[in-house]
Amino acid sequence: MKSIDNAINMFKKYGSKDVLLIFHDDADGISSGAIAYKALKKMGYNIRLICIEKILPQILEYIHKKKDKIIFYTDLASPHADKISKLNSSKNLVIILDHHDPTKSTDPLVFNINPELHGMTGERDASGSAVTYMFMKRLDESNIDLSPIALIGTKEIPGKIRGINLLVKKDAENIGINIDIDKYFKILQVIGPVGYYSDGPYLGIEACLEGLNEKITNFYNELRERRMKANKRMLAILYRKGFNNTKHVQWFDSGNIFGGMGTKALGTFCSYISYMGKLVDPYKYIIGFMRMPKKIPGLMEIKGEWLKVSCRAPNILKRKIKIGSAPPIVDILIHASEKVGGIADGHSVAGSAVIPLDKKIEFIEYMDEYVDDKIVI
Repeated sequence: MKSIDNAINMFKKYGSKDVLLIFHDDADGISSGAIAYKALKKMGYNIRLICIEKILPQILEYIHKKKDKIIFYTDLASPHADKISKLNSSKNLVIILDHHDPTKSTDPLVFNINPELHGMTGERDASGSAVTYMFMKRLDESNIDLSPIALIGTKEIPGKIRGINLLVKKDAENIGINIDIDKYFKILQVIGPVGYYSDGPYLGIEACLEGLNEKITNFYNELRERRMKANKRMLAILYRKGFNNTKHVQWFDSGNIFGGMGTKALGTFCSYISYMGKLVDPYKYIIGFMRMPKKIPGLMEIKGEWLKVSCRAPNILKRKIKIGSAPPIVDILIHASEKVGGIADGHSVAGSAVIPLDKKIEFIEYMDEYVDDKIVI
């Protein structure tokens, strides 16, 4: 709460009324964005909403080249607080509300609000929406009415609800949960990532704040069908051709199978196959590649050619990571991506990266070398 209060004190005395609100494209990110949007709008701020599915250095450079703005990041950016600090150089007030593995801010105007920096874990104790909600409730107690929206994002965290997520649940129960949390989570998980290039994340914000309607439901059904067909095609190819294998990695390139969808569709597929014991090697890291479109809707076009990388751990490897006998996914991805001029973030058993298009094989080699050095036989 002290770190939240410090950010709020600066926020209240900062002169600008213009807010750039950047949010992630999954259910947690969309619910986080909706909470921040409604709370700040109520206070009279002028808000520009931008959804980003994957951060690249050139995107950060574009965002932070201007000055005297207030920039909120919800459910993303904490792993890049060090880079943001250097780019921002106190030109803007930046408040990051996130739960991914963080780096530390070195700019006094970059506030990195993350439970990981206070002895908790973002994989068990808090979703991005829970962190965003706690900030906005501290800003104004009447924002307790946003707790049911925050509860949507907490569904991202598996297992028994605990930590900050439990505080959100208690608040929502106290005021009365007026929405079907499971239904909203399921819909937002599709319309945001799969519909990223078709205004899906913004329809998700609308759903959180105004309720589901026929247009959103039909859009969800259409996208779900499209993703299901793509998953079946990719699965058939893997069963027929198998993975490309190295000592510690099993990988595939999805080609254009998920074309037109946001790149998180690849991550969802990798999560799906990680439980398929007959298809995957339970001891190897799963890597999927997908070409990243150049367009960041509503913001810019990125330069260069890039690959999105998604990484997941099958169950046996997941257990090895948790007991420390295999390195965490986020550490491997950060190491390998930096070696090839990319960028990565994530958690211990799931993560993603963006790398130059022509660096795929080098990236896998750097992953293998890193795991070989860190793994405990």
